[in-house]
Amino acid sequence: MKDRTLQILSALISEFIESAMPVASKKLLLKEHFDVSSATVRNEFALLEEVGFIRSPHVSSGKIPTQKGYRFFVDELLQQDVKEEDQIQAIFQKYTADYRLAKKKEILFDILRLVAQLSGNVAFLIVGNDRTFYLGLSNVLRSPEFILEPERAAQIVEILEGRERFETMLRSLNLEENEVKICIGEENVLEEISSCAMLVTRFEVPEVHGTIGILGPMRMRYGYNRALLQSALEMLR
Repeated sequence: MKDRTLQILSALISEFIESAMPVASKKLLLKEHFDVSSATVRNEFALLEEVGFIRSPHVSSGKIPTQKGYRFFVDELLQQDVKEEDQIQAIFQKYTADYRLAKKKEILFDILRLVAQLSGNVAFLIVGNDRTFYLGLSNVLRSPEFILEPERAAQIVEILEGRERFETMLRSLNLEENEVKICIGEENVLEEISSCAMLVTRFEVPEVHGTIGILGPMRMRYGYNRALLQSALEMLR
């Protein structure tokens, strides 16, 4: 696939994550200033649609990413934003500076709150084998995807409140310690959250061990959310 095609795919996904609206060729040209015609962008859209990375919702002239497109974006195109990561680390350090002498469990709940606030998604925490906590459910329920499809929103609530199936699914991932795993769409195993993306990592420190992660729509800021969890891990060390 040509560099230009990949750049257009990356720009389309980034724009859709920001706006939640289908992206038309003219809009992409205005936003990204590609030195090509609108017809050329439409041709690139056709190629990307042919390989299954984007699709047309209903009768809209714009395009949105597919699960396959998000997966390719995360695996091949996601850029490390050092400036953004530094800002996240600074926020965590500011809010956890007063807890250096506190127990790890106390710090964990402050970190969970920060992850929920900064990600704009659900942040969840499993401590030990059977204690599950989550914050930020209202963030997800306000997402356009779930406002338009309330049944999907209800399924997310059901899974989180039921806890047991969610915990079983997370244990099945066999996470490496400090690895941030990204599951997109149907990769989440549970049908009820197959419309979501999830980032999750396992931690183990002297006083406590468990799992912390982020759950939200596939239209999420993957690089930013990954940096959030990496900063959370740093604060626990």
